[in-house]
Amino acid sequence: MPQIMNFPSYRHSLNRMFASHLLGAATPGLMPGAPAATRPPQGERTIATFNAAQPAAHRAATFSYPIHIERAGIDSLPQACGVYVLRGANDMPLYVGRSLNLRGRVLAQLNSHDEQMLVRQTRRVEHHRCAGELGAELLEAQMLRELRPLHNKKTRDKRCLFTLRLDAEGRPGVTRVSEHEVAAKHPLFGVFASERAAQEALHQLVAQHGLCSFVTGLETSTGEGMACFGRQIRRCRGACTGEESHHEHQLRLTQALEELRIVAWPFAGRMGIVEHNDGVRQVHVIDQWRYLGTLDSERRQLTMTGSPKNRPGFDLDSYKIIIHPHLLGQLEWTPVPA
Repeated sequence: MPQIMNFPSYRHSLNRMFASHLLGAATPGLMPGAPAATRPPQGERTIATFNAAQPAAHRAATFSYPIHIERAGIDSLPQACGVYVLRGANDMPLYVGRSLNLRGRVLAQLNSHDEQMLVRQTRRVEHHRCAGELGAELLEAQMLRELRPLHNKKTRDKRCLFTLRLDAEGRPGVTRVSEHEVAAKHPLFGVFASERAAQEALHQLVAQHGLCSFVTGLETSTGEGMACFGRQIRRCRGACTGEESHHEHQLRLTQALEELRIVAWPFAGRMGIVEHNDGVRQVHVIDQWRYLGTLDSERRQLTMTGSPKNRPGFDLDSYKIIIHPHLLGQLEWTPVPA
């Protein structure tokens, strides 16, 4: 009696044979007759994987654009340095950021699982091209202060700042100052956004330079010749116990404070910082360390007017961005007409 063929098992065997053949054709290194250069080493197990990273062009072509966001703003993003704004309903500013590659940064943010709440609220993408990173930092700081976007960390109001000053007896203390007082070229040592930050800076200064907490007023002495806490742990050099003279201690205190001295505005009026890259040339206008705006071929008007209400004063954010490259001689300054 002829043997009855098990058709389901037979079909299953054929499927396995065809699958094995196709896999071998797609990966010739796994074929028995493949050249030696493509065959795996003797005894080494090779596992085929289909999770290899796709090229950037492929990722951009297959990116799923959120349909609720205006497509024109996304398409116009350049692969260049600048600042971008994600805006929501009624053009509300939601987020301000900067990047050396605006297109890559925004697409990554729109495709991030951690940013889905922000993406759902976004309706439009706005960008501002910058010639370099310095201009992008200055513009971002200004827009954060003016727009106060919903999803950025809230910036502190810096119209009232804190600094360190020496009193009539030569003791350093924390003092509250305004922007215009800082711009008036008074000798100030450090500018801080809060009183607590200024106090911490003073304590750190005393500890780093072996100064006396009694003489500097950070501790109250209970009697003449008593050792401060710093002297007890051998940090203070003994100004409290008479082992160091008051003159020597005061000289070291003055030298230590010089490291924090605010650099006075070195020009008679407003100046421009020239920045150029990839055919884009911009002049960032600065006065009293405050960023006023940028001049280029497209934008001829500064963001701040010359009215008495908006006279330039010291700006802590701009100062922090500009001062280090300025002291290193890395900035190209140019006069700007009033």
